[in-house]
Amino acid sequence: MKASALKRQMDFEVPVNIVDVRERDEFQEAHIAGAANYPLSEITEWIDKLDTDQEYIVLCRSGARSTQATWQMEAKGYKVVNIEDGLMSWPGEVVKGGNEQ
Repeated sequence: MKASALKRQMDFEVPVNIVDVRERDEFQEAHIAGAANYPLSEITEWIDKLDTDQEYIVLCRSGARSTQATWQMEAKGYKVVNIEDGLMSWPGEVVKGGNEQ
């Protein structure tokens, strides 16, 4: 999915579960409002804690880490969508600070 498609969903207030797999310091610098920070480096700690009935939209800075997380989440039975080109292609506003988990 392109970041612009996610932005359109959010503009129309379609409920989304955004999983940002960047490291905590990266997340603090800038992230999409409402995103939850689950670093890829800690995936073994959180991957089994998410609701398998939900769909998750996964992103990172450029799309590489989110692709890895997407593969691992799919292997566990999660419904996931990867954001191509990550936060770098996000056309909307970002927020700083916080860890919305």
